[in-house]
Amino acid sequence: MNTQVFQPANTKTDMFWYPTSVTGISSVAPTASSQINLDADSYFYCVALTCVSNIAGAAYTESTSPLPLVAIQIQDTGTGKYLMSGSILIPGLFGDGKRPYRFPRPRVFNPNATINFSYDGSLMAAGTTYGIQLILHGFKQYL
Repeated sequence: MNTQVFQPANTKTDMFWYPTSVTGISSVAPTASSQINLDADSYFYCVALTCVSNIAGAAYTESTSPLPLVAIQIQDTGTGKYLMSGSILIPGLFGDGKRPYRFPRPRVFNPNATINFSYDGSLMAAGTTYGIQLILHGFKQYL
């Protein structure tokens, strides 16, 4: 058995992605929240983070990929801990699809936990409205 690859039938592990989205963050409504409810059948080991955003639903291309001036705070309910001491701008924490932010070591989340995301767009320009999808990349270790 090759332990360097994911073989779900033999190793009880598999690649997995958890997305969460929020729309309508604007200078008029600068706060929002979203969450990811983790599955009860496994631990989730997060290894990378990416963000895809748009301004008011505009076409998304490689050359027009906006960097949202939205700060984020992340809380893991499985441990009750926040993952940072204060809000961080999304471009400082999440990469894009080509250059995801990779953790030096995987961050494990417990089965059945919820990951809460709190957004603060108070720094954005007036009249700007973002749609944001965050993706947690990793793998599951099934129970």
